[in-house]
Amino acid sequence: MTSGLVLLLIASACRRATSHAAPHAKNSFFLAQAHSSSLAISADGQALFVVNPEADSVSVLDLRQRKLEREISLAAAPPAPDASGNFTPSVLPRALALSPDERTLYVTGERSGALHVVDIASGRLQRSVHVGSEPIGILVSADGSAVFVACSADATVVRLATADWSISATARVDGEPWALAAVASGERLAVTRFLGPGAAQLDPNRMTQTANYEIPDVAARADRSTHAHSRSARGRGATRPGARGTHDNPELAHGEVRGLYDLSTRPGTTEVWFSHTLLGTDTPQPTLDFKSTAFPALSIIGAGASGARTLSVDAPSVVGIDGAMGDVVSGPHALSFTPDGDYALVADANSEDVLVFDAKRRVESGLVRPLPGKMPDGIVVSNDGKFAYVDERISGDVAVLRLTRSSSGLHAAVDGAAISRLSVDPMPAELRLGQELFNSANSSTYPITTDHWVACATCHLEGRSDAVTWKFTQGPRDTPTNAGGVLGTGFLFRTADRTRISDYWHTINIEQGGRFDPVAQRALLDALSAYVNHALPLPIPPTTNRELVTRGAQVFQSAGCATCHAGERFTDSGKGNPTLDLAGPVVLHDIGSCADSSDFPDVAHEDLAGHARKPCAFDTPSLNGVASTPPYLHDGSARTLRDAVQRMPNAPSSSADLDAIVEYLRSL
Repeated sequence: MTSGLVLLLIASACRRATSHAAPHAKNSFFLAQAHSSSLAISADGQALFVVNPEADSVSVLDLRQRKLEREISLAAAPPAPDASGNFTPSVLPRALALSPDERTLYVTGERSGALHVVDIASGRLQRSVHVGSEPIGILVSADGSAVFVACSADATVVRLATADWSISATARVDGEPWALAAVASGERLAVTRFLGPGAAQLDPNRMTQTANYEIPDVAARADRSTHAHSRSARGRGATRPGARGTHDNPELAHGEVRGLYDLSTRPGTTEVWFSHTLLGTDTPQPTLDFKSTAFPALSIIGAGASGARTLSVDAPSVVGIDGAMGDVVSGPHALSFTPDGDYALVADANSEDVLVFDAKRRVESGLVRPLPGKMPDGIVVSNDGKFAYVDERISGDVAVLRLTRSSSGLHAAVDGAAISRLSVDPMPAELRLGQELFNSANSSTYPITTDHWVACATCHLEGRSDAVTWKFTQGPRDTPTNAGGVLGTGFLFRTADRTRISDYWHTINIEQGGRFDPVAQRALLDALSAYVNHALPLPIPPTTNRELVTRGAQVFQSAGCATCHAGERFTDSGKGNPTLDLAGPVVLHDIGSCADSSDFPDVAHEDLAGHARKPCAFDTPSLNGVASTPPYLHDGSARTLRDAVQRMPNAPSSSADLDAIVEYLRSL
């Protein structure tokens, strides 16, 4: 690090240390930060810090010269493919925060399960403190005495004392706690439930839940011309029709709330804003297509409202009905407000753009597209409100947006070249391409979708599941996880209808509105397959009781579970058929889970090659990472692992045995 930047950081640290010397009078853990993020900017606006998930590092950027100043490794060595070609970072840093004096950088490691503490002046990793399984969000108390971390797989938020690095308190939060934010003027802590329905508010002093932020699912709505409003320019935000008709229009924004990647309090208000997606699971095939699958959304709670107000976009083909967003975007992962709270900037990871939102009028006011890089995963606005910096995860750089005010509002535009933040990208080029394809809804670049609507990652959140059930032609289908890849798991689809990832070009073209040519674009399919099979690692299991796990393994065997859930991937799929020939033999099971009496039943159908499949015989799923994929069974009808085990024909009868086998499954 140059001496100039070091002096700037030290000077800034001294100023910040003075202003935060004493804790807030009402709460010993008053929170000054807005929310957790993949980026942090120094108070003087001269240095930017950003995580590099696939490089196991953090980078320090000199914003005066717009260059990489230093890349700090968080692991013993950079990630590299193993003998099987699997690329698995050992740390996978996801979020960071500066100490109040700006001398220390705190970084969460999703795969290391640790809080990594970095001395900024020397650029050295001081310590790594185990906090739990899959930590993501992070905040620091205003006096610097405590660090709060959301451990998604453990369903906990932990508080660490910086004096001795002990975990001083733990709060339990269901639904995969993800992003953290300061709310209630910094006296409370909010944490999103990644898989919905909203967030929990915590007292950071007692680490107890004080309130819930409920974001209800948005019901389907009717397209009724008598209630329609004329279409106007971007930022229109017309009133939605209030009455239901006889035919709901699936292209009007609606669905189940999922993927709550970020939240933040709007400056100068009590409003808490959330970025997330709505999944239209009520629409059955063949009506289900890209325009009715997923809708990006911002939800607002506060300012005297009786409930959440959710703002989204409707399909442009719906004449006379307009959402608060005038452009189709996809995958809102992060948001940041201008200092006065007048505007919100939203980084859309999948459509690869930044949405500018008028926070007062509740309508879109602009869109920055294209960006100079790939997969905007985070965004931060400078303290003077003149610039925004965008974490472009896949291209390994940071885009700079210049923000200018005029009588017509806020204008955002790309300002120069993106700032490279990696010394060397350790991820092989084919896997990077596959990562881009998996996360891309940028139809301007790749034929994955139409009009920037939906990516593979829209439903396979973080490469896993969205925890919803879709109405597919074959019957109700829970979204399976892709984590760990599919090699060794046998056939694909719940009824063994496909055999390999490259077969999913059918899904891309049917449900995502893509235009994929499996012959001419074979290289893209190969890259996508390589990424799923070799760069989407299995989840880190939640923290478990070792004694109970050992007992559960014995119950698992004695109950006969291993008869079907066998081998390294815990499945008999493909047994006796190593080439996965769809003509057979195909091992399927009827375990009494058939949805034959519902309003949308399982039906007989054909596999990809035209072979008959019965309606109620199912492929055995792998159990690797099963704790991260609720709900369970092919139709998601078992809400918990315990529910799923109890539905099995040979389920243990005693409560103690059920507890043990569930704990064993959680450990896989």
